[in-house]
Amino acid sequence: MDCPTCGKSLSSERGMRQHHTKVHGDPLPNRNCADCGTRFYDPKARRTYCDDCYSEAGEKNGNYSDAGESAECKRCGDTFEYYPSNKDGVYCPSCVADSDDFLGTPYADLLDVDRIARTCEYCEQEMHVLPSTVRQGHGRFCSNECLYAWLSEDETAVYDGRWREMRRQVLERDNHRCQKCGETAEEIGREPDVHHIRPVRTFDAPQNAHVLDNLVALCPSCHATAEHGNMEILPPK
Repeated sequence: MDCPTCGKSLSSERGMRQHHTKVHGDPLPNRNCADCGTRFYDPKARRTYCDDCYSEAGEKNGNYSDAGESAECKRCGDTFEYYPSNKDGVYCPSCVADSDDFLGTPYADLLDVDRIARTCEYCEQEMHVLPSTVRQGHGRFCSNECLYAWLSEDETAVYDGRWREMRRQVLERDNHRCQKCGETAEEIGREPDVHHIRPVRTFDAPQNAHVLDNLVALCPSCHATAEHGNMEILPPK
């Protein structure tokens, strides 16, 4: 198939789509909106409606089941509607949005466990973490911002040996572009992060984590989502 932008001939539609996303930075449409008929792109090719037509609060929501149920909020007493499910409605949307003000102390803060004093490895601010956090290999940074800054700005201190060369190869292979959202180094304002698909901490020898099949370029936003386990990142092909 021929690329609609540069005319390059590819052996398959999938290859042509990957080419267009990586080279031209623009995924090609793969869905037709069932409402307005507009062609749009969906990474998972599952959506029925485009962004302009989709609504979270009605029939176009994938969880909509033809009817709503109502309940009285246990906190403020207001009546609210919610989608049918195997759970009863308890709090209205307004109270859920204000949950930090009425749900009380987080569970971890209620535990009668002595915390361990540590110093953030990036900003050197003192913090206190649960022993279980340390055992799991976490608790080295006071915030995600410090973690990502540490990974981005001080890589020579973070990883030794082959890391610098592998990072260079990954950025070249991935065209200095986030392999999830397509954002370029120019748009990010610096080089993308290089993410370990399988975390370094799971390897007996950390250097074994620094291989091309386990590395992928991601923008800071997608990197943060991936580190929290909220995004599936497949090994590069």
